[in-house]
Amino acid sequence: MQQPTTELAAALAAGRAAADAIAFLGDPQSFAAGAVIDKGAAGPATVADIASQVAATITLRAMLGASVRIVAEESLEEVDSLGGDSLLATVAAAVRAAGIDCNASRAREALAAASDAGGAGTFWAIDPLDGTKGYLRGGQFAVAIALVRDGMPMAGVLGLLRLAPTGTGMGAGVMAAAVRGQGAVQTPLDSWAPRPINARPWNPGDPIRLAGSVEKGHSASDSLESRAAQLGPVEPVRVDSQAKYALVARGDADTYLRLSPTPEYRECIWDHAAGALVASEAGCTVTDSRGVPMDFSTGRRLTAAQGVICAPPRLHAALVDALAPLVG
Repeated sequence: MQQPTTELAAALAAGRAAADAIAFLGDPQSFAAGAVIDKGAAGPATVADIASQVAATITLRAMLGASVRIVAEESLEEVDSLGGDSLLATVAAAVRAAGIDCNASRAREALAAASDAGGAGTFWAIDPLDGTKGYLRGGQFAVAIALVRDGMPMAGVLGLLRLAPTGTGMGAGVMAAAVRGQGAVQTPLDSWAPRPINARPWNPGDPIRLAGSVEKGHSASDSLESRAAQLGPVEPVRVDSQAKYALVARGDADTYLRLSPTPEYRECIWDHAAGALVASEAGCTVTDSRGVPMDFSTGRRLTAAQGVICAPPRLHAALVDALAPLVG
């Protein structure tokens, strides 16, 4: 992948605009009152979540046309209920710092334009700040942007603003990017200097570096680790957000496993579209926890999927069998 396609170039530009808006807001641990928004059971959101989404949305529409369909996490209705124009004025300031002309009215328009219901056809899925709890505590988080066509992610980026270029630790940040059929790459956040990334092959009995959520309530971590331990020694890698997909894609972890926190829970499409594409283009198999391929044409949630298994093919097949007693 020497030069990005038109669609990947749009995703990269949107991801960088979002990253710039987030960076303008500074250290979240010193945020002023009102910058962190309690969304109840949905968890926290911040001004950075909203500014990131507005910056990415405006960028995609500027590059691809105002009719582009966008499915994104943050809603105008919720923003209005949590602060309205006063909140949007702060959002607009962050978006302007990313070099985008924006005021509260344009931020409002961008939020309204990102409320598509998904489903059939072609659209973009945006998670503007995946891993908000990690972002707030100083851990990992991701800006995730993916083009979905006929139920399949076709191009996507993960903006990983705190991830080191190698390993699982903190760093200056990278962008992981992929186009279906063209492989996956890693590049600096602010330039196009792509380096191919590939998952590490696994053989039976090898140690399994298992990427899982820092927040244990997000998945059944202990059960997953005990099942995976049937295949080899397990080394937990605790990391927030879709950074887990990137770590597996570039060989810094061996698998990302997730069980649905409740039998009825279904994943949001923006939580997986970009990461699943990056990992699959790096040589992984990505399915739900039963081994069923993910279908991104079912609306804003993956209604036919339960959890996630992301791993190189041999390990993936072994994990489907190992997890079967947990998923039925």
